[in-house]
Amino acid sequence: MKNNFAKWKPYIFLAILLLSLIPLIWLGRYNYPTGDDYYYGAETHLVWQQTGSIIQTLDAACAGVADSYQIWQGTYSALFLMYLAPNAFSNTAYHLVTFVILLLLCGGIFYLLCPLFRRFLPGTCGEWITVSSILSFLCIQTVEFQCDSFYWYNGSMYYTGFFAVTLFFLGTLFRYLDNGKRILLLPLLLFAVFLGGGNYVSLLPCMLLSVTITLLLLLQKNKKAYICGITSVVLLLSFAVSAMAPGNHVRQSGMWKIPAWKAIAKCLLQGIRYTLAWTGLWWVLAALLLLPVFLRILQKKNGAFFSHPILFTGYAYGLFCSMSCPLFYTMNSTGPGRAVAIVYYMFLLISFTVFFYWIGFVLLKMQARPNPPERIEVSGKLNTARYLAMAVLLFSILCTGLWQETSVMKAIRVLTDGEAAAYAAEYEDRLLLLNDPEVTDVVLTPFIHQPALIYTGDLPGDPEDPTSRKVAQYFQKTSLYVNYGNN
Repeated sequence: MKNNFAKWKPYIFLAILLLSLIPLIWLGRYNYPTGDDYYYGAETHLVWQQTGSIIQTLDAACAGVADSYQIWQGTYSALFLMYLAPNAFSNTAYHLVTFVILLLLCGGIFYLLCPLFRRFLPGTCGEWITVSSILSFLCIQTVEFQCDSFYWYNGSMYYTGFFAVTLFFLGTLFRYLDNGKRILLLPLLLFAVFLGGGNYVSLLPCMLLSVTITLLLLLQKNKKAYICGITSVVLLLSFAVSAMAPGNHVRQSGMWKIPAWKAIAKCLLQGIRYTLAWTGLWWVLAALLLLPVFLRILQKKNGAFFSHPILFTGYAYGLFCSMSCPLFYTMNSTGPGRAVAIVYYMFLLISFTVFFYWIGFVLLKMQARPNPPERIEVSGKLNTARYLAMAVLLFSILCTGLWQETSVMKAIRVLTDGEAAAYAAEYEDRLLLLNDPEVTDVVLTPFIHQPALIYTGDLPGDPEDPTSRKVAQYFQKTSLYVNYGNN
C-alpha cells in the first residue's frame, strides 16, 4: 500500500495543480480587452477586418513596431505581440488569454526542470513531476497581482509570458549542455533574438546566467563554450538593439532616472525585503514537501558539487536582485505589480535551488564525519518532525485565512457571487452599442460591476485621451468616452 502511494504521489501533485487551474481558466470566459489592448490592437484590427489577410495584418503589426521603436519603446518582440492582441482578430479570442498565459508559465517550469532532473541530477520522472507541480502551484496560487499577471493580455504577456519564454530558453540551453547537439543552436538563437526584444526584468538575469555558463565552459576548455558564446553574444546584441531605441529616450524623459550604482544598491536592499516577505508559511510548507525528494536525489549525487554554499548563494542572490535593477534604474521604484510578479516567480525558483544546494552541503559534511549517524534512525526522526511541522503549517494557513488569498479561491469567489457574469453582461451591452453603425459619437456609462482578477480599469472620461481615440478608431467611431458624471 505504501509503495503504491509513493508511486502515485507525483500524479496526485500534478492533479492538484491542474484542478487548481480550472477555476482560473473558467473565469477567463468572462474576460474582455481594455486599455492598451485596444490602443495597440486598433490598427491591426482594422487591417484584419478590411482584408482578412494574415500577411497584411502581420505587416501592419511590423509597421506599428517600427513606429513605436522610434517614438516610445524599443522592446520590439513585446510590441509585435501587443499589436497582435487577441482582440485584433476577435473579442471572443480574448477569453483564451488566461489559458495561454498559464500554459506558458507551467510549461516553462516543467520544460526547464526536465533536463535538470532527468539529466544533470539522478532524478526520476516522478521526482521531476513532483517538484515542477509544487513550484508551478506556488507561482500561480500564491502570487499577488493576478489580474495583471494572468488576465490582462498586454500586461500578462509582457511580463509573465516573456518570463515563461525565458524558462524555455534556459531549458533549451541546459539540454544543449547535456547532449551537445548543435541543432539546438537554431532554437537558442531564435529565443535569444525574441527575448532581447522583451522586458528587461527577466532578460537581465537570463543574460547574466548565459554569460556565466559561457565563461565557466571557457575555463574548462569545453567545446560547448562556442555555441553558448554565440548564443550569449546574440542575446546581448538583441538587448542592445532594444535598449538603444530612440523611443526609449522619449519615454524615459518623463521618468525619474537614477545613477546605475544607486540602482544596484537599491535592488540589493530590495532583495532582502523580498526574501523576508516571501519566505512565509507557503514557502516553508513547500520546502517540507520537497525535502524527501531532494534527499533521495542527493543520496545518489556526487557531493563535491556542493562544496561552495556561500559562493553559490551569493551568486544566486545577485541573479535574483538583478531583476529589480532595470526598474530602479528607469523608475526608481519596484515597478508595477505585474513586474513584481515575475520577480516573485524567480524568487521561488532560485530560493528552492539554494535550499537544494544547502541540503547537499549538509549531507556532504555529514558523510565526511568519522561516525555518521545511522541512516534509518535519522530518516525516521526526520519524517516524524516533518509531518508534525506540516500539520502545524496547514493549521496555520487555514486559521490565518491565507488559503482564501490564493488565486483559485479568488476566482471561485468571483464566479460564485455572480460578479464575473454581471460584468460580462455589461461589457456585451457595450459591444452592442459600439458595433452599432448608426451611433458615431459614443458616450458610455462606467461599469457597475468590477470583479477582482478580470477588471483592470475602464476607459478615460476624456474623448481626446489617446486611449479613447484608439478605442474609437477600433470601433470606427468619431468619438468615444466614459461619462463618469453619471456614476
